Amino acid sequence: MLYLFPNLLAELESHASQLPHSVDVAVAQITSLIAENEKEGRRFLRRFQYPPPKTFRDISIFLLNEHTTDSDKKELMKEMRKGGIWGLVSDCGMPCLADPGADVVLMARQSGIKVETFAGPSSILLALVLSGLGGQHFTFHGYLPKEEPQLIAELKRLEKLSSKEKSTHLFIETPYRNGRMVEKILSTLEPQSWLCIACDLSAPTEYVQTRRIKEWNKNPLPQIDKRPAVFVIKGG
Repeated sequence: MLYLFPNLLAELESHASQLPHSVDVAVAQITSLIAENEKEGRRFLRRFQYPPPKTFRDISIFLLNEHTTDSDKKELMKEMRKGGIWGLVSDCGMPCLADPGADVVLMARQSGIKVETFAGPSSILLALVLSGLGGQHFTFHGYLPKEEPQLIAELKRLEKLSSKEKSTHLFIETPYRNGRMVEKILSTLEPQSWLCIACDLSAPTEYVQTRRIKEWNKNPLPQIDKRPAVFVIKGG
């Protein structure tokens, strides 16, 4: 069995308002956890109660991140085939969205391992829903190019595609470069196009605002550097 666990988007004292109780029940059963790093994996496990004498320290952690090779993943599958109840968790949000977990899920299915997941917070879907820009036809692009000429070209391409297809486009940036990203969006897109900035989703400091580019340029910009954010754009 492989459980795909949602994780919190923000560091809240209690997870009860964000994760269903079925996650508590399943976490208490697992023997091993696949996580992006051990520290965050242990932080996730500490939130839950276990049948005595079991504690979160008794759960083995296996790493799966951008440094994991195909050979490492094959070794991981060998361990999973030995049995036990496994869990997979991202540092935040839903697993397999913008992280390497999907590869292991596919390998597990090919190996006949049963896979189950749970409802939970996703910054991508929350930003899309809260933006008001429509979810009938949307694409998440992850990170856009870092280099300025390529970034500007990609923003223009997405805007043109959005106007043609009536589609919504989402992307993220490394938090310390959020301010630069906003500046490039506002200086590149047409005045009638839309931008939503969704920041600190599900946290007490949550900020979500949707405006046309011309309206953003008339108002003070939010201070979102070093805060996790999702950007949503749509052609006007």
